Amino acid sequence: MKHAFLLTSALCVGLVITGCASTATGKKTSLISLKSPAEKLEVKAPKGSVLTVIRYPSVVETAAHNAYIDAYLASPIGGRVSKALAGSPDAATIADGVIVKSNYFALSLYKELVKRLPEHSVLLSPHTIKLDKNGQLISEPITKAENLGAATYIDFVSYSFPDPKEMMGGKPLTFGDLITPMVVVRSDHRAAPASQGVLMASGPLMAVAGGQGRTAVHQSITAIENGDIKADKTELAFISYLANRPTSKLAVTKLGNGQEVNAAQYYPMEKILLDRNALASMQSKAKDNIDPLENAFSSAFADRIVAMLNDTDVDKAVMMGRAASVSDFDPSLAALSVAKSNQSDQLARLRYAERLLEAEKKYLSVQSLRIYDGIYNGEMGAQVRDMLQAEYKVLNQRRKLARQQNVATALTVLAVVAAGASISNQSGPVSYSDILLNEALVNAAMFAGTQAFSFKRRSAAVGKNYLASIVPAIEEQTSVQVNLIEGNETITAIRFEDLQAKLHSLYTKNQRALDIAATQCKFAPNITQAGNKSGKWLGECKNGTASGAGMGVIREANGMVKEYYGQAKDGMAHGIGFMIYHTPEFSYSLEGNFVSGQPEGIMRVKKPGQPDQLRAYKNGQDIGAAPKGSKVASPFDIAMLGNGLISQTMPQTMPQTKPRTKPHTIKAGG
Repeated sequence: MKHAFLLTSALCVGLVITGCASTATGKKTSLISLKSPAEKLEVKAPKGSVLTVIRYPSVVETAAHNAYIDAYLASPIGGRVSKALAGSPDAATIADGVIVKSNYFALSLYKELVKRLPEHSVLLSPHTIKLDKNGQLISEPITKAENLGAATYIDFVSYSFPDPKEMMGGKPLTFGDLITPMVVVRSDHRAAPASQGVLMASGPLMAVAGGQGRTAVHQSITAIENGDIKADKTELAFISYLANRPTSKLAVTKLGNGQEVNAAQYYPMEKILLDRNALASMQSKAKDNIDPLENAFSSAFADRIVAMLNDTDVDKAVMMGRAASVSDFDPSLAALSVAKSNQSDQLARLRYAERLLEAEKKYLSVQSLRIYDGIYNGEMGAQVRDMLQAEYKVLNQRRKLARQQNVATALTVLAVVAAGASISNQSGPVSYSDILLNEALVNAAMFAGTQAFSFKRRSAAVGKNYLASIVPAIEEQTSVQVNLIEGNETITAIRFEDLQAKLHSLYTKNQRALDIAATQCKFAPNITQAGNKSGKWLGECKNGTASGAGMGVIREANGMVKEYYGQAKDGMAHGIGFMIYHTPEFSYSLEGNFVSGQPEGIMRVKKPGQPDQLRAYKNGQDIGAAPKGSKVASPFDIAMLGNGLISQTMPQTMPQTKPRTKPHTIKAGG
């Protein structure tokens, strides 16, 4: 019996320390905060594009709900889960809560970015989680916010570990006054070729973000080969993670003030403490200034996005998305909107198309504002605030219990267990009421979490209100003023598709489509190896080969894929251009002057894990660092184009860049 008592005592001490000692605390200051003062925005979105689109999971289709729950339990972040959780209603409500709270807290990011960025520069893109025709879990945008070119896309999700019994430990948690945000920030790969477009990602999502990037690059290149134009499109990174999509390693660097090197910034997982004063004062009908996430995360995150935008070449970032939008009005003009043409008739048509795209942007911006208002200030927002306050009270009670147990309950439990052991050795009737009473204190620490998550059963009901909350925003009649060259015109539309149809009629009425200026023809930038084939060119052609402005793709026998934007002659890159080289392992880019398919002169070089460099090339070979004060040309600046064959002494000045911090090697995904 003595040995039994010692074993029981040890188990109780362990239970108190591991199961009860934690009080589910979070960090007051997020790692996302900039180390130096916030930067002012130094860039602007080109006509017909936006600076950022916020994407988040908003609703799960009924047919996909079980698959979503199963995937959520099969891919926990922060540790393993017991097989007993399968089919657990508590685990299911946690998964539902992730959707509901991501909906709500994404609006905090929207609010803060709207404060910092120009009008109509921020759009919301809620996604629905569904099954594809093969029964695979996917996500798709509900609105058309991703139809326009965007400099950055932000994927946001508020995450919780699936096991409610772990809520008081160190596992990720979004509950009460705690939130674990996960984000991926990406651009089109043309703006960040060395990182497949990924600018920043939370640790667990880094590898899948890399995999998404490589897939999007392949799809975009294939589209060009098929005579189409397509920007990088991805589903939500979180859904790709749950669905176990392919992953890929990326060059990774620690969080900085911007993209000091051509690598994805690594954002470690963290549990953040919400503003408790704001949380406690929230009412069902909350005002915009009561936002518990603002000081804890959103404000600092918005500052970081501004810094990242300042380091992003927004022209490259939006060019393919904008070109895809232009193609809705004039397919032949689309390619020339990427690699700028200096022909006056083409420029006139492009300017007209841009004005129509600006009208689309205004429409989508108003729609995003209505989504924000409909959720945040509507019934769903009130329900989420009620749920957060209820969770906050439960969590505080749980913390109080944990603190009490830390100082007193352990000794009490041991004493009672000892008394029970001694009583059991005595003759006569034995009462275990005191023992059971004190054991209940310990058990309360274990099960309070499960009981608390009963509040999350409201999540399903809250989620059902989502579509009801945003349908008015999506289908409400909206009037948009279009600033046309010949005057202003007001267009009224209920749906985005209606607006597009009316704008298309305007273009057809007032502009003649470019039927022959831009076509498809042969592109052969450097056929020197056996097995190489001529590539596809979209743009200006002469005698069946690339000649003038446009874009082209070629696949070489060694597995290299070359992607080119700029000027061409005799079927080869010739003049100012931008070439991206995709190897099976990584991608890099050269920008500057090309002669007969080869880089020649001063080039801007972007390689993984390195800062931008200016290098000198001769006959396609790197011969060393460019002299101080060297200049480099860009095919995206009309003023530089001239006749498309420009000497290296004419381009804009581009000083050599130095890294502000040294690259920091971190294994992708972890």
